[in-house]
Amino acid sequence: MKIVESTDWSIYKSAWNECMKDYYWYKEDPVFDWHKEEELEDMKTDFGKAGRVFLELHIYDKIIGVFGFRYRGKEASMRRWEPTGDREIQDALLKHALIYLSGKGVERTKVIIKHPVENSEVAQHLLELYEQSGFVRYQPESVDLVTRLDDIPNPPSIQENISIDPNQGTSPEKIGEYCVRAYGLTSGDQKIHGFDKSVTDYDTAVAAMGSIMSGRLGPSPDEFWKVALVDGEPAGFIGGFIKESKHKPVTGILGPLGVFPEFRRLGLGVFLVSELFKSMKKRGCEYSAVGTPAVNLNAIRMYQKAGYKLNCHLTFLEKTL
Repeated sequence: MKIVESTDWSIYKSAWNECMKDYYWYKEDPVFDWHKEEELEDMKTDFGKAGRVFLELHIYDKIIGVFGFRYRGKEASMRRWEPTGDREIQDALLKHALIYLSGKGVERTKVIIKHPVENSEVAQHLLELYEQSGFVRYQPESVDLVTRLDDIPNPPSIQENISIDPNQGTSPEKIGEYCVRAYGLTSGDQKIHGFDKSVTDYDTAVAAMGSIMSGRLGPSPDEFWKVALVDGEPAGFIGGFIKESKHKPVTGILGPLGVFPEFRRLGLGVFLVSELFKSMKKRGCEYSAVGTPAVNLNAIRMYQKAGYKLNCHLTFLEKTL
């Protein structure tokens, strides 16, 4: 058994395809999950670049396991659904990678384990591999929800004193202020969202919202950012962007959605989602997706009421080297 760094993209691509061919996402090409063509395109772009490593495990002349990872400075991340092969091969590849990264001065490495909500067993081997190698959870588990926009229910009825701000004027600073007000003031909100400074810390929230609004994650039209008013006063907000891919349907991603504590239980969440769905459809989106902490049960129920369906479960792991 021998582990080497790959130097030939065509050989690595062929081995990767063989190793991945039985996974559900490789066979099914799901809308909002890993996708083989996107993964291959991403790997091809990375191949041969500094800080991008692709390992092959050989037995005689045959490649029977692969593993890719990235590192920069003191941080690293493992590629998804890897390492491949049986348990002995996975152990060998992961051990080799961790020794390699430690030798490069990396101090922390992360990996995301993702699986369909109805089938946790498909990823259990990877979760066990990483946890038995010393990886631990560094943030709460989360879920992704998806809907086909042609399948959403009719918009809900809403009280006459509830409306959308007709000026549609938003800024990173204003949305950052609203994020902290919606996600970070009550003990219950802190318990769910306290780990995420992008919505609970003002300066971090302003930077995060500015990044989304600038289009760094995908087009984010002004009409995707909406503020709900109750008797003319701001009561909640929503934003989002478009995830474009030549391999998948155009998908609108729901970004921040918050309702201020004093205005909850008025149906504002479903109302805001429904309004954003209209804008997404006008912009050519076929699907919409959203993620939230798995413990955020009230939000999950609200998203389901708006038309979303549970899709994937995500576990976030890291290891200090």
